[in-house]
This record gives sequence, structure tokens and C-alpha cells, in this order.
Amino acid sequence: MLSEEDYYNRLVYEAKILEEEEPSFKPVGGDLRVWRGFILGTGLYEGGVFEVQITLTPKFPYESPKVRWLTKTYHPNISIQNKVCVGVLGKDWQPSLSVAGVIEALRNLLNFPNPASPLNTEAANLMKKDMKKYEDEVRKYVTTYATWENLKKSQVEG
Repeated sequence: MLSEEDYYNRLVYEAKILEEEEPSFKPVGGDLRVWRGFILGTGLYEGGVFEVQITLTPKFPYESPKVRWLTKTYHPNISIQNKVCVGVLGKDWQPSLSVAGVIEALRNLLNFPNPASPLNTEAANLMKKDMKKYEDEVRKYVTTYATWENLKKSQVEG
């Protein structure tokens, strides 16, 4: 566990890196332990805007950040409970990794789903069985939930 001063210094370091993210991630309420931002979809998720929240626990960097995927998304590795399954948030986490690295892993996961390690078994099974229907379902979710307009609505309602 880091000393309080070292923990704070690591948070400042992470903040400097995150300032460069596009579109940028910002601390929630000025708290450097909680970040919220957007990942822009490409490939099958093209045109989608996905809101993500990243929380750094007191055990960070020895424990991976906690990630909540806030935009409803049809993806084998993103659950309907907003959980994400990607190696850097579990077995592949190392204290030398940065939050920006986690964001990059999330971008890659969005574009390269892994149906062999699903949180959403329905999406994984459809992807394996009928890629065309999977793609149609993804596009439906993107246009229904992952637009700037819909994100603004959910923020007003939430």
C-alpha cells in the first residue's frame, strides 16, 4: 500500500495523463479518484458514444481501477449490470499500468469482442452463431442508446 502522499502523487500523475485523452475524461466533482468520460466507437460500434466511469480505490495502483460502463451496449464482454470483462482489470493488472492504458484497453475491447470470455452470454452466443444478427443487434443498441442526444437525455433523467 502506498503512503498517503505517494497515493496523492500517483493520482496527480494519472490526472496529467488523462488530460490528454480525447474526448477527455474528467474527475467527478474534482475528485481525482473518480473519472468519467467517453469512448467513441469505431468499426461495428461506429458513431457510438459510450460513457465510462473509472474509480481508483485506496489500494490503487496495487489493485486495478473499478470500471462501470454506463451506456447500454450489446457486447459479449459488457454486462447489463455495467460490468466489463477485460484482462487489465483482473489477472493482467500491474501497478505500472495507467488509467489511460485501461481506457485504451476498453477501446480495444469495444472493437474486438472476446466471445470466449463473456459477461453477456446472449451476445457471445449470437456472435458465434450468427454474426449478421449480432451486428444488427449492435447497431440497434448504438442508435438507441449510444448517441450524444441519448446520453444527454439519460444524464437529465438520471
